[in-house]
Amino acid sequence: MVLKTFRITHSTLIEHYQFIESHLEAIYAAVSGGPFWNVLEEIEKDSLGGVIRELEYIDTEKGLNLFTFEEYAALRSLTTRRNYWCHFCYCDMAFNLRTGAPAEMEDVENMLEDMKIAQTWRDRLFRTKTALLEQLQTV
Repeated sequence: MVLKTFRITHSTLIEHYQFIESHLEAIYAAVSGGPFWNVLEEIEKDSLGGVIRELEYIDTEKGLNLFTFEEYAALRSLTTRRNYWCHFCYCDMAFNLRTGAPAEMEDVENMLEDMKIAQTWRDRLFRTKTALLEQLQTV
């Protein structure tokens, strides 16, 4: 993978993570029972991990069954990967000094795998959010 492709792929991955966070925040606001916009404004200040913890708590308390235990574990794992790509990859990865591209194919493969996972979660959370918001409109 050349440097330009790496940067575009990395940027797209970060985009997926931002939408995942936004969708989770909206899901939380929709199920919290409080005024949607007020709750959304408050939850936006939390970290992604914090949003997931809050959502899991309210999901359990209200018996909503939005996600399974395994899915919450996957979301927490996704948070760890997001933190790596947002905060550490440029300092932790080895780059080819001549081309500027990632030096290790394993790093590229990890990024592409994380991209697939993030895209899947982004799409799924969008559908969940949309369904919950449609329910709010009918109430």
